[in-house]
Amino acid sequence: MKINYFTSLFLLVICFVYGQDTYNPKKLQAPEILIDGIIESNEWKGAQKVILDYEVNPGNNIPPEEKTTAYILYSDTHLYVGIYAYAKPGEIRASVRSRDDFGMISDDFVLVRFDTYADGRNNYLLLANAFGSQLDARAINALTDEDRYDISFNLEYDTMGTIVSDGYQVEFKIPFSSLPFPNGINQEWNFNITRQAFRNGIPIDIRSQPFDRTDPCQVCQTSDKLVLNGITIEKRIELLPYIAAGLGGQKKIANGSLIYDKIKPNAGLGLNLDLNKNSTLEVTLNPDFSQVEADVTQIDINSSVALEYPERRPFFNRGTDIVQYTNGAFYSRSINNPLISTKLISQGKKERIYFLSAIDQNSVYQVAGEDRSYLGQGGQSFVNVLRYQRLINKNSRLGLISTNRYYKNGGYGNLFGTDGWFLFSKNWRLTYELSLNFNEEPLADWIDTEDQLSDRSIALNKERFNGKSIYFQLYRNTQKWKSYLTYKDISPNFQADVGFVVKNNRRWATLYHTYQVFPNKPAIQFFSIGTKADVLYTYQDYLKTISIDGIISLKTLFNTEINYTYDWDAFKNFLGRDYKNLASNRFEIQNNPSESFSMNINLTFGRDLAYNEEDPEIGKEFNFFIMPGFQVSNKLKISPSIRYARLKKLDEDSYYYNGSISRFSIRYQFNNFFNVRLISEYNSFTERFFIQPLIQWNPNPSTVFYIGGNQNSLNDFNDEFNTFFRVDQTQFFLKFQYLIGV
Repeated sequence: MKINYFTSLFLLVICFVYGQDTYNPKKLQAPEILIDGIIESNEWKGAQKVILDYEVNPGNNIPPEEKTTAYILYSDTHLYVGIYAYAKPGEIRASVRSRDDFGMISDDFVLVRFDTYADGRNNYLLLANAFGSQLDARAINALTDEDRYDISFNLEYDTMGTIVSDGYQVEFKIPFSSLPFPNGINQEWNFNITRQAFRNGIPIDIRSQPFDRTDPCQVCQTSDKLVLNGITIEKRIELLPYIAAGLGGQKKIANGSLIYDKIKPNAGLGLNLDLNKNSTLEVTLNPDFSQVEADVTQIDINSSVALEYPERRPFFNRGTDIVQYTNGAFYSRSINNPLISTKLISQGKKERIYFLSAIDQNSVYQVAGEDRSYLGQGGQSFVNVLRYQRLINKNSRLGLISTNRYYKNGGYGNLFGTDGWFLFSKNWRLTYELSLNFNEEPLADWIDTEDQLSDRSIALNKERFNGKSIYFQLYRNTQKWKSYLTYKDISPNFQADVGFVVKNNRRWATLYHTYQVFPNKPAIQFFSIGTKADVLYTYQDYLKTISIDGIISLKTLFNTEINYTYDWDAFKNFLGRDYKNLASNRFEIQNNPSESFSMNINLTFGRDLAYNEEDPEIGKEFNFFIMPGFQVSNKLKISPSIRYARLKKLDEDSYYYNGSISRFSIRYQFNNFFNVRLISEYNSFTERFFIQPLIQWNPNPSTVFYIGGNQNSLNDFNDEFNTFFRVDQTQFFLKFQYLIGV
């Protein structure tokens, strides 16, 4: 037994050191495989087998109980992957979902992961559940899952899935034209395959190669080799025309009739052109970037700065992993309403280039202050973004960025920066960002305030200024310890006109250290306890903040994750006034015990400032968010939510604010491409209600047809009515966009 034990241990060590296998799948001549979700032995005859024989979570690279076999073939133009996931059909979690429904991560699914450049810069993730519903994403080298995964990234591929008597089968058909990879008809990519299963309600991560939890670079661990010879490289020429129309109406007086405007037709055109396999040019003329689903409203009543929202527009999402900055140097939603925009993306083995130009018809103008930010809506501007990244070797890379915005009636904002990423060892990583800005304000009334910064006014009166931003982080990760040291330096006049910077005039140091264990027990699957300390000074060398956090995380029974943070601001200065002993408690609970039910809960209570009062005072804070999810059937999902916030005065029974936002969403998914949904929301802070029905057909990432509307109540009329659930303003809209391959 000892010999077998040490032999197994030795083989596991060898697997980590040399941990990669090479696969040489068979090339198909004809006929090609029919994608129907059934792995027919005659179709997949001679396919390269890949066995998923590592359970990497909660087990640490142990043999899995669940059997999974993948099959790989390819033709001149496509890669075919079939995956047979063995399971009891009654224990498979899966629902019919629309493309990129993030709820799919709670399903049984299989995932094919590619690093086509074999350099650890990013991974392309192609996921399908047991019904063949798709979710694709791009993973980059980041510290948290929130930053690591970009689910707005889209690739075109076909999938079908079928539940069979002893599990489920999924077939992938992946066009080579949809994946970026180096030039050449002979390719060697890094890849692996993952399956998520559930055992006693606990998600199980099973992979085709081992995974090292101590390695801070997760994307670097996609290292199995896939050899493809004699493929055909096709250049894509894609046209993306659309037509749209909208009809709106509004009551002019309370209790009056809706008065409708004329129908407003609209049309536009997009062009995607492969210059070569590494370079793509995109042009969009009069794009329609209206959202078909309203953003989840954030409570901003006690925020002294502008809030950031995720980017949902496909044109701006493609390629944006290269322009993600911690210091806010670039924010795509700052390009608000472009008349025309062009984008060039080029990725070679050693370098990447991203170049974007746009004429923005309604520019956003944002000014950061020490404690507040100021936002204005400006006129037309011309925007450029140029990003270059050089891969020195697999463990280090350097980058440059330049952003420019020139306003039609004068004024400009220029930013230039450099950044780097260095992996010193498996456990240590250093990153930095340095940016310089050179600005001249326009002469405009976009921001109405008499507030001052340290040496200039907030009002826009053609003042010239320049500033800098420095970001530095040293990060270490081992099996049991995770630590980082961060330093941020933002000068009083730092501004990013094509970015998102809401506070400046600060020198900020953060030290984070946590202990983590993976007991792999039903009651305690993961546990960590740690602390984070922040010290912040201004450029005038006066103390701004001393904050200490205690943090506990736990994964436990019924697929439950619990995070608790005790946030103690020992000292805080806001608008020149000092405050002490502001403490709050934050709980985050995520629970998904079964396919039919999930629950998210956030709870915060303690003491906080009333930031938007003329004289900010301390109050008793209580914030609560709850969102249960009910998967009524494979096709019907209901998601209500309540977001409540209040701040009570310390010395009297009254509130600085007290309100809630209630939201209700119901969706019926007929198949993977066609759904109907209804969203409604009531905001007690603004006393406004809206309801949004929508019918959508979306067979691929670019082709879409939808028809829907927005029905709103207006708070201007609320004093004269006892109910908010009425229609004072209405809008109907439809759009048809179709991808044409030339």
